[in-house]
Amino acid sequence: MPHPDSTNTTTGWAPRFTTFLHTLSPLWTTLIGLASGALGVTSFAPFHFWPGYFVSLVVFSAFVITSPTSKVAGWRGVSVALGFFGAGISWVYVSIAEYGQVGVLIAGVITLAFILVLSSFWGLAALFAWRLIQKFPSLPASLWITICLLLGETARSTFFTGFPWLLPGYAVENNWLFELLPLGGIWLTSTAVILTSSVIAVTLLTPSNPSQPTRQPILWLALLGLWGSAAYLHYAPVTWVQETAHIKTTLVQGNIKQDEKWLARMAKQSLSFYQQTTIEHLDSDLVVWPETAITYSYPQVSPYLKSFSQELADSQTTLITGIPDVGEKTGEYYNAIWATGNGFGLYYKRRLVPFGEYIPFAEYVGPILDVFGMPMSSFKSGDDNQPVLQAGEWGIAPFICYEIVYAEQVRQMVRDSDLLITISNDGWFGTSFGPWQHLQIAQFRAKETGRYVIRATNTGITAFIDEKGNIIAQAPQFEQTTLTANAKTFSGITPYVNWGNWPTIWLLGLCAALSYLFRLYRRRD
Repeated sequence: MPHPDSTNTTTGWAPRFTTFLHTLSPLWTTLIGLASGALGVTSFAPFHFWPGYFVSLVVFSAFVITSPTSKVAGWRGVSVALGFFGAGISWVYVSIAEYGQVGVLIAGVITLAFILVLSSFWGLAALFAWRLIQKFPSLPASLWITICLLLGETARSTFFTGFPWLLPGYAVENNWLFELLPLGGIWLTSTAVILTSSVIAVTLLTPSNPSQPTRQPILWLALLGLWGSAAYLHYAPVTWVQETAHIKTTLVQGNIKQDEKWLARMAKQSLSFYQQTTIEHLDSDLVVWPETAITYSYPQVSPYLKSFSQELADSQTTLITGIPDVGEKTGEYYNAIWATGNGFGLYYKRRLVPFGEYIPFAEYVGPILDVFGMPMSSFKSGDDNQPVLQAGEWGIAPFICYEIVYAEQVRQMVRDSDLLITISNDGWFGTSFGPWQHLQIAQFRAKETGRYVIRATNTGITAFIDEKGNIIAQAPQFEQTTLTANAKTFSGITPYVNWGNWPTIWLLGLCAALSYLFRLYRRRD
């Protein structure tokens, strides 16, 4: 069946290229998919070559619209995803192999299984896009590809608490589209990236003739609006929030080795280091320790630190630290953030890492992991409606490690906050580029919300990020050090915080409606 956006033209490079793809063996198309997918990783930290991911999605879109069947389209979509996720989240293998206690072979099997699961969402997106293109030709093929891949990425970001890592919108840090974040967040930039790539692919592969120069003018207008608005905001910035104060802040990077962090002999030693370092910075308004900097539980250590907390309060210094907590009645463990001294609050992590902090379907999967010797975690997630922490007169929205990747959770808490704090232990990532990707994600949350993000980690990358998403101070990785800077507080909210994902939904709905009406007009004409 011919592609709905094609004509009967039989000459030109586009139909010849389509015929060429048909003649390629599955092995060659798979290799092309793998290579193009791997190239997409260069758009993300630490590489920042933003065109790379666009190339990946152009190939993905081309595979969909030139496939002879939906199954072929699905497999080709999987091949691109395998290259992308295989290269992009290779740090998962580092975490499992070095700290999962399961050996190299089992770590490889688990990592491959995880990559296959993530890739399946792209495969399903390609399969359904192909079918919708054939069944509903009234809408442009590129719009169906955009909608289906967005739905696939939404599903990937949701199931089993989700894995919204390396979303398409994160590829735009170094181009104009970054300026769209305060308007519609990560999903608006993701829409712009996918739509741009799919429109380019369809345009290149659709034979043209003088009487039918294009079949998707509405989408080109939408792209002109998106890129034009982004360019305007880049050269004529709009201020959405108002600066209110400066907080002198010190971040403590303990650089405790991951394989020693939870040893009993290290608990007292590391706590003494953090205490002594904090005493040397009592001139700061705020001191932040990393995730689980204290490895004693909250009931164990809080009486011991009572005099220390009073010393902090007398100095008008607030300490915020990661700490495990144990339910008094239930005995359940929580990954928590505690504010003490000239502040207060105890926050429980809401989004737990699958197979790291909890086991999905533990009654079935747990025994299997026991056979492999993989240690299991059994943290309990916190309630959805928790107040922000208080540091003096300032409200601070807290996020533990993985939580900073959830844009909607950050959006919900930012209204009551003057700045954002994320604490992490990226020692799990080793020397991979996982910590750089994690830092980049935090930059997007700052830009979306118009708030400073303070990021304290165990081994790096500890940093201050301003309300525009720029890193203003950064500590070196794998060093025991401190980082002091003035963190600015802000009031007010961005359009994204106010409207959420509605701008993205409105945009896609308007594109669909106008494209359908345009097609009707062309038929009548």
